[in-house]
Amino acid sequence: MLADHAKAMHRVCFGLEPSEEDLRLLGSRERWLIYRELVRSRLLEVVGVALVRTKRAIGDEAFRRAVDEWLSRGGPKTRYFRYVPDELAEFAIPIWHRVEAPWVADLARYEIIAWNVRHAPPDPTGFTDFAFDRKPVVATAQMVLRLAYPVHRKPTPDAGYEIDPTILCLYRDKHHNPIPRKLNPLAADLLEAWQRADESVAESVQRVAAAHDTRRHGAAPGVVLGHDLPADDGCRPVVLPVPDPGPVQPQDRRLGGAHSNPRPSGSASCGRSRRKTPP
Repeated sequence: MLADHAKAMHRVCFGLEPSEEDLRLLGSRERWLIYRELVRSRLLEVVGVALVRTKRAIGDEAFRRAVDEWLSRGGPKTRYFRYVPDELAEFAIPIWHRVEAPWVADLARYEIIAWNVRHAPPDPTGFTDFAFDRKPVVATAQMVLRLAYPVHRKPTPDAGYEIDPTILCLYRDKHHNPIPRKLNPLAADLLEAWQRADESVAESVQRVAAAHDTRRHGAAPGVVLGHDLPADDGCRPVVLPVPDPGPVQPQDRRLGGAHSNPRPSGSASCGRSRRKTPP
């Protein structure tokens, strides 16, 4: 009996139209219709905040239609509002890719990544020094995103966006705002390798540099991870000084320590090594 009521509540709240049979089972028809509207309005509000530009691009009606269809297929599986936009986006982006302007799906992906970066857990603590021979620890609130359209920019009034393959790093600043920075392919591969943290910095740098054939293309020793990033307390670091491919020398193993080489002007580490603060 209790299970039947729970299923009826779910159908009344999330179905395209509540059935009279379910309303009779639950009792108080008017109250349940009001409750249905409250639940749906709250979910629509949350996903509308996360995907505000996408909603504006496709229109309120098309956006509401996607949300209604998602709810009718079962609605959110999570218990937390924070994760509701993710679930809606996973359902709706393939639909928008088929029926909307070709850049809308990229815009929705960009917005949902920005939402996740904004609400990501705090950065890990207890790490002090950077070391090439350790696995890196990067900031939690940053993600790499590969797009076919530069949707981080303002659209043109008529055409929206033209194709321009773009790689971005979205990171969270000190005000908890998601900030996009453009990456080159080498930098994106490096950052993703550091996020996986399954090899040391030296190993990942050597592997990625070899894959991009940096010697043949004359890449500079410093790997630029962004462009014109302001040097304030809220930014994510942008440059990691990278030695030429080859065995890591003892003097290259630490940066910033008492016996290490001084850090080149304008450079910063992208993360911290897994060397904890001594007691």
